[in-house]
Amino acid sequence: MTQWEAGVVVAEVLRRIPAADESALPIADLGADEALIALLGVFGVLTVTERDGVRLVKATHPAAMWFLRSLAEYADSGKALADWTRNRAGELTESGADILAGPQLLYLMERQRARLSLGARPLREVCVAQVLIKARLRGEGERYLVLYDGAARQYQLPGGKARPTDSTPREVAIRELEEELPGFAFDTRTDQLVEFCVAHVVQPSRTMGVLTAYEMTFFQLRSSRDRLAAGPDASWVQAATLLAEDAKVGGTGLDMGGLRKAVATLPGGLEALPLSLNTTQRRTLRHIVRARPWEFYGMAVGVLGLVSSIVFFLLDQAR
Repeated sequence: MTQWEAGVVVAEVLRRIPAADESALPIADLGADEALIALLGVFGVLTVTERDGVRLVKATHPAAMWFLRSLAEYADSGKALADWTRNRAGELTESGADILAGPQLLYLMERQRARLSLGARPLREVCVAQVLIKARLRGEGERYLVLYDGAARQYQLPGGKARPTDSTPREVAIRELEEELPGFAFDTRTDQLVEFCVAHVVQPSRTMGVLTAYEMTFFQLRSSRDRLAAGPDASWVQAATLLAEDAKVGGTGLDMGGLRKAVATLPGGLEALPLSLNTTQRRTLRHIVRARPWEFYGMAVGVLGLVSSIVFFLLDQAR
């Protein structure tokens, strides 16, 4: 058996391993041997049990199953994950501690697979709805709302992926708005969702790690409300920031690959879209501090200095 043939056999074994929510299978039924199972056990991706003297295996976690499928792609293609001929090591682009987490390791593997193979096959498909909210902020002009996603550790538009109970992208968008915006309840008398594009993006998932094909449906919220509460993890950004490839908000990245594709097909770009809210919005103190921390603290120090001067002057006059 050649090395390529052996890789194909291993890939098929890896693809047969059941997912975490499926029934475990006997090792022999997978066409695997104990040596391979032991090797995979080093990664912590297998749950091994025994019943009537027969050893059974399945994946330990949904991300572990995608890790096994990703390994199968490497075995099939004959591509190496790492280049051991490089003699110098540099700083990791991701946190050194995070690499020990299964989904983070999978993310690095899948990102490298996408770089090594042009048109690398995504292993997962997800439907997503995202909502553009455009408003005029007092003293700052037109801005767009982005929310921080703690699971993905980045900013993105309001929205999220479809659940089995969601029948349409519009339902996804409404549900996500109600979950992510404080006190928001979609009301057809005041609120409207206008679909303006469907974009397709292939990239590693920041939560699962696996190379994923995203079908993104974009809506714009248009509302007659006077004010929209954004919440503490929100930020209002300019169009240039929203669409820049390497833009950051407070040192944290923006996930806007899908929106850039959508805007490329939009006549007139973002500027052609009307405002989502007719009234000028005010930033909360928290948002002001987050957006312009040095200016805020400089002003605070100046005010404190002025107050101190007045207090000392009055005390001096009272003597």
